[in-house]
Amino acid sequence: MVNLKGKVAIVTGASRGVGKGIVLGLAEAGAIVYVTGRTEKAVMLPEFLKETSIHHTVKEVNRLGGIGIAHKCDHSNDQEVEELFKQVMDEQGKLDILVNNAWGGGIHAMEDYFFSHSFWKQPISLWDDNYTVGVRSNYVASKYAAEIMVKQRSGLIVNVSFYGGRRYMNNVAYGVCKAAIDRLSADTAHELKKYNVPVFSLYPGQVSTEGMKEFARYDQSIDIDSMETPQFVGRCIAAVANDDEAIKDTGNILITAEVAQKYGFTDIDGKQPQSMRSELWF
Repeated sequence: MVNLKGKVAIVTGASRGVGKGIVLGLAEAGAIVYVTGRTEKAVMLPEFLKETSIHHTVKEVNRLGGIGIAHKCDHSNDQEVEELFKQVMDEQGKLDILVNNAWGGGIHAMEDYFFSHSFWKQPISLWDDNYTVGVRSNYVASKYAAEIMVKQRSGLIVNVSFYGGRRYMNNVAYGVCKAAIDRLSADTAHELKKYNVPVFSLYPGQVSTEGMKEFARYDQSIDIDSMETPQFVGRCIAAVANDDEAIKDTGNILITAEVAQKYGFTDIDGKQPQSMRSELWF
């Protein structure tokens, strides 16, 4: 059983979806988790997202045995990000794990043009939102985390990415930004290796997020039961954070199903997800 009791983590974009699952995966291992996001109240969200907010996530963290701390943060605002890291250091005196999960493209994914239009027919805001909260925000958060972790000579940074960084997927802006995340992981890993701070990109499989479950209500071809749960992604990060030898693989792209096979754990439903490498990586 992974034990992260006393470890301090920041997870960005964690009010719902994969980010929330990551928080829960760290919480069940006993970590202290700063849950960041812009959603403090769910009153303006669609019905299927009514119970998603940083405060609701914190309640679930505490239920699972971790310590949750909600911190409202717009990751497109550098000052708010800097204040987040300052608060963590003031309250905890250290930072062990940073998970960059925040993504600005979600507001576009519900629109038809996200999947079906060529890039010259899409709004420029699609690029701006994918890049600003997705690539640039990862860089800014990594900067502040590195300043802490270099002094500690310990820590872990995980950037949540996806197969769009390896092949065409969804649209041009999406793919270019995912590839940029992977390069950010590789290059920051190069500079941080001598300080014993590993950095990885992490590729989940298909994940049964709240949004995916909503899509499945209208599309019978979507098989929610075959997907990874969001918490499985968190279990993967917890396993890597618990590995004292993780620095050996720093800079690599990790795939959640392969991480589970390496460390010998399953999803919360007891299933062993299969890697999508062979079908989506070329």
